[in-house]
Amino acid sequence: MIELDKIEDELIVQFKNHSVFQNIKSISQEKFLEILIQRRFLSLTLTTVYDIAIDSLTDLESIKIARQILREEYPDFNGNTPSHREDLVYDLMLLGATKLDIVKSRPSDTTNQTIKKTLALVCGFENSELCDVKLLTMLRFWGEVLVSVEYGEFWKRIKMSKYFSVDGDKRSRFYYPHFCHDSRETMAEASLASATHSGRLGARLREMLTSEAAKKSFIDEAAKKSFIDMERKILDIKLKFYDQFIFTPTTVSDCSGNHSLSMTSN
Repeated sequence: MIELDKIEDELIVQFKNHSVFQNIKSISQEKFLEILIQRRFLSLTLTTVYDIAIDSLTDLESIKIARQILREEYPDFNGNTPSHREDLVYDLMLLGATKLDIVKSRPSDTTNQTIKKTLALVCGFENSELCDVKLLTMLRFWGEVLVSVEYGEFWKRIKMSKYFSVDGDKRSRFYYPHFCHDSRETMAEASLASATHSGRLGARLREMLTSEAAKKSFIDEAAKKSFIDMERKILDIKLKFYDQFIFTPTTVSDCSGNHSLSMTSN
């Protein structure tokens, strides 16, 4: 597991080094909201990916964990509590987006391609003997670990907003809570009793990668290779989504009239 954690560490560093995250504090508010609104379309695919994975998984314990996480997206069956997707809109509006900005937005060509590639990836394992390993890797790395990384990078900018500058983590209903409960637990440390989604998924995934049955059938190394290949494919999809927002430096004025370095798209 240490080897896999090290490889995953390197992939996360590569993700954080994307120019969008490196310049997240400097871009204009308009451009930042554009990123968040486009990113919302990827959030809308989360439940679809989980439902497809549940249909494809064969391991009952994995199905149960995925079901539990999926149900947390809609915390109240009576309809009195907003869903996580509604919480996302709430945070966007606190950041200055209008309801009309959000509902009139459409996914860009790149965003549509990202969604298409993501669904193709999760739909591609129905005949694979390593189906469960690949699907759990997808749910954990795509749906939890990298999401926490993204929102952690976003939070560096969000907490600068006047609406979040005081007790920002308490004001946020989406970005900060997801940064926390999607946060990465290494494969070595993951636990089924974990409070994080990545921990619960990771613990089950670790059992699949290291089980005695797997070792005896020589599937252990193949499973590890599948884990690494999946994470690299997922990272590539994520990076290409953010490539559409690659910026070049400009100087702009903020709301108070102060000049700051910002970024505009190429």
